[in-house]
Amino acid sequence: MLLAVLTTLLGAAVIAIAILASVIQNRDETIRGLREKGEGATATHPLYYFAARGGILPIVASSRKSLMGPGYVLTIRNECTESIPLVLALSNPQGGRHKSVNIVVEAMQTAEFGHFDNWKLSGGDAVEISHEGFSSVTMRFR
Repeated sequence: MLLAVLTTLLGAAVIAIAILASVIQNRDETIRGLREKGEGATATHPLYYFAARGGILPIVASSRKSLMGPGYVLTIRNECTESIPLVLALSNPQGGRHKSVNIVVEAMQTAEFGHFDNWKLSGGDAVEISHEGFSSVTMRFR
């Protein structure tokens, strides 16, 4: 009788251990999967990767007020693993001015521009940022 009870308890312990091992394995697989997904989301890619996925320019463009007087500073961050040549089409419809400037933003770098030769960014200006084969980005300064 005692032997039957011990055998039953031993069987129940083995089953409990197997269930715990399965839970731990599933948890580890879930954690591993989440890590891989997170790493993929923050991974950097070459330019052709972005071209093949809708042609959205791999840049982040923003602006801020200039610290050196009136006007604005255009900030462009390249989120690609290659340098990217860009065309900036500057315009001010109120003043009837237009200018095109070619720049290169190095891979994974941020560049700031406050003026382009005799053009200082100010309210009313618009900048269209483009690269062949990609959708352009337009910013307006107020």
